[in-house]
Amino acid sequence: MAFADWKALKKIDAHIHVLPDEVHEANPDANDVWVYADMHRYQTIMAANNIEKAVVMPFNDPCLMSMESTVDGVHRALCKLKKQYPGQLYAYADVDVRNSQSETVDAICRAIDDYSLDGIKLHPNNSGTAIDSDYNRAIFAFAQERQIPIAVHSYPNTDDDVSAAKRIVKIAERYPDLKWIVSHMGGFQWEVLRSIRCYVDMSAILPEYVHAYGIGRTNEILRSFGAERLLFATDYPDSRVLRSDEIYAAYYDALDQMDFTEEEAERIGYGNAIDILGL
Repeated sequence: MAFADWKALKKIDAHIHVLPDEVHEANPDANDVWVYADMHRYQTIMAANNIEKAVVMPFNDPCLMSMESTVDGVHRALCKLKKQYPGQLYAYADVDVRNSQSETVDAICRAIDDYSLDGIKLHPNNSGTAIDSDYNRAIFAFAQERQIPIAVHSYPNTDDDVSAAKRIVKIAERYPDLKWIVSHMGGFQWEVLRSIRCYVDMSAILPEYVHAYGIGRTNEILRSFGAERLLFATDYPDSRVLRSDEIYAAYYDALDQMDFTEEEAERIGYGNAIDILGL
């Protein structure tokens, strides 16, 4: 049986970070990982790695993606990026918990309807707001009604972390028709997520699984979710264990050693993201 060649495979990276040009221009002396979060540089990486499209995720911290430090500023910047790179970039709406619930829902509505963004990103650890908090209920209700995907950061350090997998399970039970993407596969709490209806993206966490469990066990973990629930995603340019320029090669090295068929790899690397984006 032939297995997939992941570098050669046409892919959508379902979780990346790029910053607007004006943010880079305002920080000319920056010397950290976010220097690599530049779309001019990333276009070259896309071409070299057969990445046809990528989904830009915000941080729930408007200071990082907008010179205005407002959530509307972030949404306008993301809309501009999408227009600059049509068909290549997609983007999720940001959330600023300094705003009221109604202001947040209004901002998300504008992001989807006026700025043509493609989903919602929640980052409980950056916002300091637990995923199952009362604040987020209005967001979940809106997203479920409109069938807008929500990607939630879940890379918890403890069982009661604000992004803990058990909190996601509680919300999934309350909002059964929500279109969920759990980023980073819930970290090392992945087992809790197998029982709920959600996609999981392997951003950032895949190299950590390989380091902790080895290839064979990591293969089993991914397979326990099924190809129809997995998303190829890297969190480029950020990684806890890799340099930015090592990320894609490390992902291919790991995935090429697993037993996903070419058809399954196409589903994980492309088809599931296409379905979520409604393309």
